[in-house]
Amino acid sequence: MKKFISTTHKDLLPAGRNQKGFTLIEVLVSMVILTVGIFGLIKTANSVIFFQANSKMITQATLKTANKIEDVKRFSTNEPTGGSFGFNYLVSDYLTDEGLSEIDDQTYEKSTTDGDFTITLTLQVYPSGTTETFDEPTSIHMLEVVVKTEWIDNRGGTKDVEMAAIIHRRQFIQ
Repeated sequence: MKKFISTTHKDLLPAGRNQKGFTLIEVLVSMVILTVGIFGLIKTANSVIFFQANSKMITQATLKTANKIEDVKRFSTNEPTGGSFGFNYLVSDYLTDEGLSEIDDQTYEKSTTDGDFTITLTLQVYPSGTTETFDEPTSIHMLEVVVKTEWIDNRGGTKDVEMAAIIHRRQFIQ
């Protein structure tokens, strides 16, 4: 049977030496842990800043898109008062006044830049595939307004907001 030798803590220390404080390994391990934690906080702060900026851009793009649709809708609603605008204006003179380009006989489109945003307005006969065309604007009964607002985010990715509305020719009974 083996005999175990019992030693005390004092026997392991060299004579005359006090061991107080941290060893070099303890200091290095704590520095590594602290560094990993700081890098995690920096990454989190960077993500928060990116998502706040992204949220701001989405909100601005949504407002620009909705406002553009409302502008077009405003032009189509002035008929009964004898104003100069209305659905007939929208499907004829508006196209040239605003500089929209003809894509085909049922679609017109225009892209503009507003700060960081590119706004594309598309007016097309609704539903597509009908015999109604912009060549004969009085035959058009419904028009689809599609607005797409695009931008590039802080990380270089392309983002967009797209909305659409259907505008119909109002029928007035005299």
